[in-house]
Amino acid sequence: MSRNVLWTIGCSKLTGITGLAVAVMVAVLFLFVDRHVSMWARHLGNGVVFDIAQTTSLVGNHTLYNVLLTLGFIIGGILALNRGLTPGVRVLLYVCVAVTTVMLVGETLKWFFGRFRPILYIEHGLYGFSWFAFEGDMHSFPSGHTFRVFSAMTALGVVVPRWRVPLLTLAVLVGISRVVVTRHYPSDVLAGAFVGIFGALWIWRIMMGTTSYQVDRC
Repeated sequence: MSRNVLWTIGCSKLTGITGLAVAVMVAVLFLFVDRHVSMWARHLGNGVVFDIAQTTSLVGNHTLYNVLLTLGFIIGGILALNRGLTPGVRVLLYVCVAVTTVMLVGETLKWFFGRFRPILYIEHGLYGFSWFAFEGDMHSFPSGHTFRVFSAMTALGVVVPRWRVPLLTLAVLVGISRVVVTRHYPSDVLAGAFVGIFGALWIWRIMMGTTSYQVDRC
């Protein structure tokens, strides 16, 4: 059996096991934790912690990612036409494709689940899922800021390993910030992190195989 096949089998098992563990944790958080944490976050008010969290959340802003991805694809396309698919160009396109794919999957999941955001529970007592919802206040699960930032930081961490810890730390802080500003429940953030991390890793496997294309070698 080839190395690639073994790698794929191993990654599939890891994805499946982690996905099952995340599903169990999401269920536990949904039943016993989410509402209490959101009420606690609400009671923090609009103080310094809230302001810091709101600023941190900007790292996962949807518009910011749309602009960066558009620029990334344009620059990557121009470089590919002029230089060919050099390792650096492949890395740039990989990051853009990984984040874009995760965003498409994540937004579809938001529409499918249609989970009420914390504000609807806090103000109207609405909790749970409405399914196939188009309204923004029913797009809590999974957290968009979280899957965007985790996909980007994971992709960058793959190609620049020495930055991996600070990049993923930033992603964690963004996820926490979404709970503090009462836009998401902890289970939304956990699910968003799973989608972002494994989405980026699988796109790496599909686009780059097991070959190492690190930025500092390009």
